[in-house]
Amino acid sequence: MLGVDLAGAESVLANLWAMISDPFVIGPASRLYYLNFVVFMVCGALVFWLRRDEREAHGGPLRFTFPVRMYLSQSSLVDLKIYIANHCVSFKAAGVRLLSTTFVAGTVAVLLEPVIGGWSIGGDAFWATVVCAILIAMANDLTTYVTHRITHENKALWPFHKVHHSAEVLTPLTVYRKHPIYGLLNSCVQPLVAGPVIGVTALIFDQTGSWRILGMNAIYMIFNFVGANLRHSHIWIDFGPVFSRIFVSPAMHQVHHSIDPKHYDRNYGEVFALWDWMFGTLYIPKERENLTFGISDVPGGAPVQPHATLKDAYLEPIRSFAQEVTRPRGNAEPAAQPAGAQI
Repeated sequence: MLGVDLAGAESVLANLWAMISDPFVIGPASRLYYLNFVVFMVCGALVFWLRRDEREAHGGPLRFTFPVRMYLSQSSLVDLKIYIANHCVSFKAAGVRLLSTTFVAGTVAVLLEPVIGGWSIGGDAFWATVVCAILIAMANDLTTYVTHRITHENKALWPFHKVHHSAEVLTPLTVYRKHPIYGLLNSCVQPLVAGPVIGVTALIFDQTGSWRILGMNAIYMIFNFVGANLRHSHIWIDFGPVFSRIFVSPAMHQVHHSIDPKHYDRNYGEVFALWDWMFGTLYIPKERENLTFGISDVPGGAPVQPHATLKDAYLEPIRSFAQEVTRPRGNAEPAAQPAGAQI
């Protein structure tokens, strides 16, 4: 016998396989979770049956919800390639983000404990747990708003977000059409924005957890379940002038992807429209609008496609970033605008 520790070797191989396979496990936190798709299909069928114009223009609810020309388009194919490639190069970025946010939250809690520690609310109270979950979800959503707005309005960072906006059709997979650098930027912003809020929340409510469903924050679980996939689709659902000031409707995010100049730099929020309302970037459509998605070289111009392949989607933003940061400031030119503000 050579004294090989087979149990130890099996453990190493199991951990290695987990690192490779885990990013591709479609769990409740994924927009591609099967329950989320069930709701997506039900909503599509309801819209089809409730709108006469949709019934007349399409052959049936399934063909309306999943148009073949969209899902087999070159744009959708690039979405799929980016989704797979990003998972392959993720390097457990989500875990790093969690640790750094936890560190900031813990530091804030320790520093403020002498000041507000006496205001602690019982952590076992159901409503305290629900409020804690809502505040944490809002803090994370504010992170999304800040990252999204920065990458739209900063000429050097815009190329990394432009990958998402270059989608010419919107499908549930389009949410994953993001350059890896965009995910890295969000990982840097989240500890600074969400960390302090989570720290104060944990201190006041005497808990570090939150109301959870299937292992994730219940607010995001509900958001995903009730129709997050509709945001990246052609299915127009509007929440009306009142609720659209609180929550981002699918129609509002579709407007964000529009190439119409009046839609530029609007509706940055993901779940809550409160941030757009507070900071003057809210756009609520008064009626259904005909939208063209993508990006253009000039405001209102014809769509162009700088990311026709996975290689272009990965390398073009890096080249554009390098050109922007090395350009003499006196000769700076306006960056190409999105065909709608996009996430």
